[in-house]
Amino acid sequence: MTDHDETMVAAPRLLMPGGSWSGPRAVAMSAGRISRMLDGMPVGAESLVSGALTPGMLDLHNNGAFGVDFATADTAGWRRVLAGLAARGVTSVQPTVITAPLPEILAATRRACVAMDALVGEPVARVLGIHLEGPFLADSRRGAHRADWLLDATPGALDVLLDDAATRRLLRTVTLAPERPHGLEAVRRLVGAGVNVAIGHSDATTAQTLAAVDAGATMVTHLFNAMRPFAHRDPGLVGAALTDARLWCGLIVDGVHVDPVACRLAFQAAGDRLVAVSDSILIAGLPSGTKLEFGGSEVAVDEDGVGRRADGTIAGAGIVLDEGVRRMIAAGIDPATVLRAATEAPARALRRDDLGRLAQGALADLVWWDDDWVPRRVWIGGVEVKHD
Repeated sequence: MTDHDETMVAAPRLLMPGGSWSGPRAVAMSAGRISRMLDGMPVGAESLVSGALTPGMLDLHNNGAFGVDFATADTAGWRRVLAGLAARGVTSVQPTVITAPLPEILAATRRACVAMDALVGEPVARVLGIHLEGPFLADSRRGAHRADWLLDATPGALDVLLDDAATRRLLRTVTLAPERPHGLEAVRRLVGAGVNVAIGHSDATTAQTLAAVDAGATMVTHLFNAMRPFAHRDPGLVGAALTDARLWCGLIVDGVHVDPVACRLAFQAAGDRLVAVSDSILIAGLPSGTKLEFGGSEVAVDEDGVGRRADGTIAGAGIVLDEGVRRMIAAGIDPATVLRAATEAPARALRRDDLGRLAQGALADLVWWDDDWVPRRVWIGGVEVKHD
């Protein structure tokens, strides 16, 4: 069999573009892409007799997992976390590097370039580009980010990032607080350089948020968390995010960062613009009580699977995105709605029409879920990911 031979997988239910179920149907794959979509269970297709087949998940906010921090990992660490994510149905990831001194950020992106070059062709999660969460954040909404490392997004600071070859190659998204000095001009410059701008860790008012959107910002980093709280006379960033069709709303779906009731509100208000993210950190997938260093301070896994600093501050999630899918379904959100938020919506947020969809021409990244919404089989580029 050559790489161009067609293989087929059929299932009783498939998640189709737009978030609707269809089936039974089959996906034909050739040369790493979906070559055809067929009705029924065709002769020659491998038939999955239960569960559901969906596109692979995309996690746009992931700091690491399985004991690995993307910001400090070497190539072996990148291989470990990308393979682990793939096995859990996360077929594409936007690794996140949090606030750090600029030389450390540059060192992180250089290590990422080395790792990505070394991992070409391996059955691991695709890297969508680097997400910098900081250092251009509001001190009053910094959360677990170190105050002494925060910066204004001055032209000089952006020069350091955009003039570095490795950073320019990989930089995909920057989260910033637009109300800081130079914030709006930074939005314009980053967008002009082809970088997505997300608003987050911000005390922005509604007017300041809309000014940033007018300047080109298109996303919101972890809705509700580390931002001005919603109030009926001061809706702030939350109100703007839930009502402005230009913004994609990232939501941490562990059910702890955001209460399940607020999660349901976000899904209902944002609709197709809701993007499910893990915000996982290196303790994701590790036992409760595990303690590791993250962002310059010790973080421990609590009983809810959340990483907390010694003072109780949440530093990030301790779950992989498939667990977030299960928690949102358990919270009463329709499975197709949740899965669309973890597949098609993040792909559209990054303007990637070749990902997150079961459609002819899309990359053949697939997940077969059992009836309890646990990923049982995963394909990346039409090649099945083998579990150890």
